[in-house]
Amino acid sequence: STHTSLFEPVNPFLPQPVKGLVVTVVSQKRMTLKQFASVLPQWYIQYMINSDYYGGYLRLLNRLPAKAKRCGYLEIEDLFAIVDWGGDHRIKARLKLNKKRVITKTMQAFFASTQIEAIRAILDLNGWGLTYGSKTLMFMNPDKYAILDSNLRECLTSVLPSIRDGRRPDNVNSMVRGYSKFLGHCCTLQNQVAGPGPGPNGEWRIAEIQQALFQYAQQGGKIV
Repeated sequence: STHTSLFEPVNPFLPQPVKGLVVTVVSQKRMTLKQFASVLPQWYIQYMINSDYYGGYLRLLNRLPAKAKRCGYLEIEDLFAIVDWGGDHRIKARLKLNKKRVITKTMQAFFASTQIEAIRAILDLNGWGLTYGSKTLMFMNPDKYAILDSNLRECLTSVLPSIRDGRRPDNVNSMVRGYSKFLGHCCTLQNQVAGPGPGPNGEWRIAEIQQALFQYAQQGGKIV
C-alpha cells in the first residue's frame, strides 16, 4: 500500500511541517534492517506529520536532555512528564514514594560507563519497567538511547531475543539482553541511513532512528 503525506519542501525536518511537497512511502509489511534504512527518513516524516506523540516528544526533547546534562540526573517530576507524554497515567503511583531513589538511579544511569549498566540502573526503579525505563534513558541522552515499547518489541520480534517483563532476576536479565540488542539494531540503521537527519546538527540520532521504527511498527510493519 502507499501512504501520501505533505511536508515542508525546503527542510522536511522543521518542527512544524506545512503543506508543500508530497512524500510517498511504499509500505512493505516485512523488511530487513537494510531495506528499512533506505526508507527510514520517509517514515520519520510520517511520524512528524501523523503521530499524536510528536509535539510532546519535541517539547521533552528540548528540555530533559539539557537538564540531565546540567544536573546529571532527572527528578520524579520529569519522569511524570514522560508518563504524561506516554499516556499511561497509572504508572505514576508506582514512584510516588521514591523521589530520592529516582535521583539516585537516574544519576547512576547517566554516568554509567556502559549502556548495559545504564539500563540495569533504570530497571532498578521498582515498577518502572522496560518501556518507561528506556523512555527515561532516551530523554536523558537521545544520542545513545532509544525507546523499546510493546509496539517495537512486536515489530522486531524476529530479530530480538526473548524479553520477559517482571522483577525476577532472569526476567531483568532478559530485558537487559533484549534492550542491548535493540540498541545494536538502531546503530546499524544509523550507519546505513542516507542523507541529513532531524538532529540539531543535521545528524540521525538513535532517538530519531527509533521514532521512524515506531511509526513503521504502528502501521503493522515487521523487521525480519
